[in-house]
Amino acid sequence: MKNPYKILGVKETASLDEIKKAYRTLAKKHHPDLNPSNKTNEAKFKEISHAYDQIGTNEARTKFDQGEPGEENSKQQWSSFYNTQQNAGRYANSYADQFGDDEFFENLFHGAHQKRRAQNQDINYLMDLTLEEAVLGVEKVITLANGKNLKVKIPPGITSGTKLRFAGHGLTENSGPPGNAYIMINVLPKAGYIVQGHDIETELPISFMEALLGAEIEVPTLYGSVNLQIPPNVSTGSKLRIKGKGIITNTDVGSQIVKIKVVLPKKSDPELLKAIKSWNGKYDYNPRGEK
Repeated sequence: MKNPYKILGVKETASLDEIKKAYRTLAKKHHPDLNPSNKTNEAKFKEISHAYDQIGTNEARTKFDQGEPGEENSKQQWSSFYNTQQNAGRYANSYADQFGDDEFFENLFHGAHQKRRAQNQDINYLMDLTLEEAVLGVEKVITLANGKNLKVKIPPGITSGTKLRFAGHGLTENSGPPGNAYIMINVLPKAGYIVQGHDIETELPISFMEALLGAEIEVPTLYGSVNLQIPPNVSTGSKLRIKGKGIITNTDVGSQIVKIKVVLPKKSDPELLKAIKSWNGKYDYNPRGEK
């Protein structure tokens, strides 16, 4: 068992005021809230706090000096305290009570409590949007937990995972300031539309004759239908770009990428088959050998 006097750097004849002063100096240096990513400091702070638990009061010090068991109880108290305080500034209540006259501890723990209160008063919502609403923008009204309605203006081009903050629209507790309302955006998928970055990809089935001769076809977009010119001799997998019909960003608007799919008829007309057979030898080509 480590000697608490050595951990705190005091003599065994030190007064309680000297022990408290030594503890406060070390606690300031190693407090985890000031070094959240430093695991060594956190372990050191636990060791310092445990040492103070053992000799920080007359009763505890007497038991330790007389060799009475108490270490296990102290460990259990620390473990319970750490678990129940981690959401509110992990070391707030106990040490603030002991050192409330110390400006450093008072400010640190006051900030932790304020942060916990603000977090408890915040409220989160999930808002589903259609792909059209996300791309074009929309205005919606939601009912808050306090019964009030909130008008939410969704900007064009918003994406899933975006979190909108509405200050002062959270809950109010104990006459304190209201928290914030946070709305997490979830964009629902749309059949036939695939978002690729700022572009939107769709598939366009065309006939064999349209693929061979070319055609002008009306294509649906999220912004409305447009006429797309299909060039002659396109193949399945060919991609055509419709500029300005994709996702809106601060500096640009993406495109709609139209992927061609050549579809043969389910049933062939006998005359068509006869005509195609007559092409044999005249218009043959090897699609596997062409690049």
